[in-house]
Amino acid sequence: MKLSNKQKIGTHFKKENIFLATVSASKADTKGILTSKLEGIISTEQFDVFYKDDTGYTRFLEEGPETFAGDNSDGKGTIRNVVSVWEYYSEEQIFECMLDNKFMAICVLDMDPLYKYNEDYNKA
Repeated sequence: MKLSNKQKIGTHFKKENIFLATVSASKADTKGILTSKLEGIISTEQFDVFYKDDTGYTRFLEEGPETFAGDNSDGKGTIRNVVSVWEYYSEEQIFECMLDNKFMAICVLDMDPLYKYNEDYNKA
């Protein structure tokens, strides 16, 4: 993954629209991931940095942006435990960048605040 065109956060993306959240994968996705008899009991969860706008919640992966409706109406899963990214990160820890010369993304170099969010919101 190549990062280029690093910019201060707020240049391309609105600061107030950046969140940390958890995706609870839909049953269809879970079935594809799990091949055991427990698939009805186990769900797949992923936590990440998301950008919310009128199209939904977007996270930025190496393969490209992935957008979720948030309520599973698109069959991609439910977005939950949504909190402002600024509760865990400072502006110096987040930046905008071009990934692989293909798309603008919200990038973080320090994963510790994201892991802290996961510990606070997703660990029972």
